[in-house]
Amino acid sequence: MTICPHCGYERTKRDEIINPVECPKCGIIYEKWKPSPVVEKEEITKKATEPASGQSTHTTGSSLERKLLYILVIVVAIALLNSFVVPFLGKNIRKEKNEVNIPRLTDSSTETAKQNQQNHTQEIKMQERSPTNIQQKEELSLSEIIRRNRYSVVVVKTAIGIGSGFFINDQGYIVTNKHVLSDTSKAEIKTALGNVYKINGIIAEDQDGDLVIASSDAPASEAFPVILTGNLPEVGEKIFVIGNPLGLEQTVSDGIVSAVRSNQQKIKYIQITAPVSPGNSGGPLLNMRGEVIGIATFQYRQGQNLNFCVAAERLIDLKNGTLTAASQTTDGSFKTSQRRDVYCYADSNGQISFVDWKTGMLVSRPDGSLDRGKFEKWVLEQIGGNPEAINPEREAREDVERNREQLFKSVFPHHSMSDTNLTAAEKDWLERRYNRHYVEVYNKAMSRRNEAVRKYNLMMHEFDRFNNDRR
Repeated sequence: MTICPHCGYERTKRDEIINPVECPKCGIIYEKWKPSPVVEKEEITKKATEPASGQSTHTTGSSLERKLLYILVIVVAIALLNSFVVPFLGKNIRKEKNEVNIPRLTDSSTETAKQNQQNHTQEIKMQERSPTNIQQKEELSLSEIIRRNRYSVVVVKTAIGIGSGFFINDQGYIVTNKHVLSDTSKAEIKTALGNVYKINGIIAEDQDGDLVIASSDAPASEAFPVILTGNLPEVGEKIFVIGNPLGLEQTVSDGIVSAVRSNQQKIKYIQITAPVSPGNSGGPLLNMRGEVIGIATFQYRQGQNLNFCVAAERLIDLKNGTLTAASQTTDGSFKTSQRRDVYCYADSNGQISFVDWKTGMLVSRPDGSLDRGKFEKWVLEQIGGNPEAINPEREAREDVERNREQLFKSVFPHHSMSDTNLTAAEKDWLERRYNRHYVEVYNKAMSRRNEAVRKYNLMMHEFDRFNNDRR
């Protein structure tokens, strides 16, 4: 085999296809190339391989430099985008939005437009903060609705009893029934946080709808307004009320809408199956979207589970000053005009409400005047008879005589009443048992009489007050 004198390449059999006088690797012509006589074979081989190795190292280094250069260019491009392009685009987008919402200012109306824009911005902030402007589209869970509304409900305490109410703004204004808050002289509210605040006075009054709006000293931090809606519910729709029946604060009762009714004054009432007990009056009626759709007002004691709430549309009109069925007086309250027919009804706590729609008890005469004697007779029927007919002494004495043998057996179970062998101490013990029973019956009869007198005086006082207001 031939070895190239220049590069030292040793020819193989597969190189025979190439010109035998030419080196397959470096391409020299063997006969024309004359090597230096002092160059050895190893040096020739080393020189032949050195250019190839240097070329490989140079190629690898150039590739790495190019990659680093590409990375540097990408980093610089990203930095430029974040510093200049992105803020520029964001500024243009915000400018376009502002141009849509903000009216263009002219030189002649700059100050007016600026003031209008400030008012508009403030109004938007108030709307965003006020829960009365939140539009609930989806139904909520019962626990979520209670959590959102329980701090809006208050206990209304007056000299004659308690009721319920709720905040309608963050200025401490509450709503309740007129028959709950007939006198504000010693009235106060108790919030869900347990704090008590004074009721300052009546802001607006709707005698026909049995509604009042009153101001209180409650701070904004405890006055959580409800969401009002004038939309009437559908029959069968699930509802619930929050109130203070019999003083049991924050009681929740649920049910459905039985019917939606109207009286002669076109006042709409929502009939519900949720219980409305004494103390619930004035509390909110809510739907499953957390909106107040009515105010618990009264129940018919003659029937079973007949509970009624004034529709919230009446309250919205009263709040906005657009109530057409009432005339506003100089002191800011609302007073209804005198009507010919007057009816009345009483709740289970003995509180009277006078209306001009049929309730079963007409108290007015054909000339429009009120018949006090007829009303008093009806009151006595409501309280179970004339209180003067309750004689505690007679009832206690008769009850002891009627139960004397039973009382004797409770002291001496193994003796007979005909037994005359009782000692003086045993007779004294038996006599004290008779006296204790007498006192128990007497106190119960006296309590019943006092309660009847209280209801009688309350109902007659309401009649006289209403009659004087009509004159």
